[in-house]
Amino acid sequence: MPCIPPPPAPPARQTLSPFPQAAYARKQDSKDLRRVFDRIDTEKSGKLGFQELKNLFDELSHPAKKKDIEDMIWEVDEDCDKKVSWSEFQSMFTRAKEDKSGYEPRKLYNVVEFLMNDKDDSGSVSLEEAMQPLFLRYGREMIDVHLEEMFGTSDVFSGKELCLTEYLDSLHTIQIKQITAKITAKTFKAPMPKAKTRK
Repeated sequence: MPCIPPPPAPPARQTLSPFPQAAYARKQDSKDLRRVFDRIDTEKSGKLGFQELKNLFDELSHPAKKKDIEDMIWEVDEDCDKKVSWSEFQSMFTRAKEDKSGYEPRKLYNVVEFLMNDKDDSGSVSLEEAMQPLFLRYGREMIDVHLEEMFGTSDVFSGKELCLTEYLDSLHTIQIKQITAKITAKTFKAPMPKAKTRK
């Protein structure tokens, strides 16, 4: 009796790997970060100086004192040339983004976050514009919380927009709350139970 070969094995079932959300967020951040740096670097010197930041704030109608701008640069200026290079800019963004303590300097970072969200360069950030970066960074579970904290609502149809000054004030309030909550959690001591008294 002739030997009958066994039937061919069914093709291996292909499974799609889950979408690498964190990797995509990093790639998107990198593109947006370069766009923001180039937007501020109007002199095309590869470094951001005082005048360029001042011009940006004037353009966005944000009142910024000379000392505030100088502090913003000083916080991230590692080579002390009073300017922010591309590598210092990237380093600042990564450190502040990954900081869990809330103590990393964030003056320039907060401005950069605003500009990254303001994709159409309108000078304001809508709730809809803020949704994608917040979703990529914090996930579906936390997005409503962060939108509520920033905009006072998570309703995408609200049409709510924040100018730079409002955006920075909102972030400042959130960051103060986070730091205060951490300090309170560390220093809180539960009261001693009351001693029972005999009747």
